Amino acid sequence: MKKRFLSLITAAAVSLATLAGCTGASNGDKSTASGKGNETVKIICGYGVGGTSDLLARKYAQVANKLYPEYNFIVENMTGGDGFAAATYYEGLDPSTKELFIYGYGLSYRHDLGKEYNTEIVDFDRKQFYPIGTIDDRTWIVYTTPDRTLEDILEKSRSKGIKMSGGNPLSDCHLEMGSLIALEGGKLSVVPYDGGAAQKKGLQDGEVDVFVGTTQIAKDEVEAGTMVPILAFSNTPFEGFVGPEGPVTVPTVAGDSKAPQLNPNIDFTDCILPGGGTLAVRAGADKEWISKMTDVMKSVWNDPDYHEWIESVLLNRFELYGDDAQNFIDESCKKALKAFENLK
Repeated sequence: MKKRFLSLITAAAVSLATLAGCTGASNGDKSTASGKGNETVKIICGYGVGGTSDLLARKYAQVANKLYPEYNFIVENMTGGDGFAAATYYEGLDPSTKELFIYGYGLSYRHDLGKEYNTEIVDFDRKQFYPIGTIDDRTWIVYTTPDRTLEDILEKSRSKGIKMSGGNPLSDCHLEMGSLIALEGGKLSVVPYDGGAAQKKGLQDGEVDVFVGTTQIAKDEVEAGTMVPILAFSNTPFEGFVGPEGPVTVPTVAGDSKAPQLNPNIDFTDCILPGGGTLAVRAGADKEWISKMTDVMKSVWNDPDYHEWIESVLLNRFELYGDDAQNFIDESCKKALKAFENLK
């Protein structure tokens, strides 16, 4: 049975969370972090301050301002609809705009599902965004509280149903976790929050059973022992976390490191979706501008201030540019449609 999820549009006042070298001020539901150059290049982030996408955008702007002092890269948060509000805004800009857009894979998944299955109202066309290159590659992790285990979670999903945080309905986190639970014969509902920080707090406050989020967002809590990573949406074990008792290896949904609590007779490979996203321009942008921003992106990636920071927060260095990045998005969307079939 097809379900229709209306996009959640929430405008909320947010305060500025800064990275070293960034300054800024809040403005309603928009937050900026700026450099000191003459030509301003605004990076639109459709997620709240403090989440992984926000921190990536701010780190990128910080390093780009250092490498290209002639520019003033700033970050503006435009929250609402788990990225839909920012996407709709960005599509409305002229292709000549000098604004850039944090274009997440999850946004593409929901776009294609909305167009294909009428799952929600989609007021933008993703073909109007052209990726300069990948800015974010992440491994989605299932977290719970120290008193719970993966076995507990699976059993409750079958008997009563479980709640998760991690995006809105049909976000990439929901497609992955929801399709896995469906294949396991369980039930799952999503409690929507705006941004990773709020999603994490939902678990800490006992409002949900699991939080599906990035490695960066819960790194400190895992180290403190207040949150436990129980499953990685990958086919290789995730290593990098350190808990109170030392290094933590997170089992996976597929491959040789598949969690033994999962049904051994089910192949969960289709539940694994690429996580992260790209930095995009408006489709039809001037080729010289695209070339310049591509050069900036390559320089940022090659700067240790960026790629060593990426490693320090347990994200992945993964670079694709232009048409290669677009093809990767298109192929990832096909995987999302398959995950949705499992979820249905």
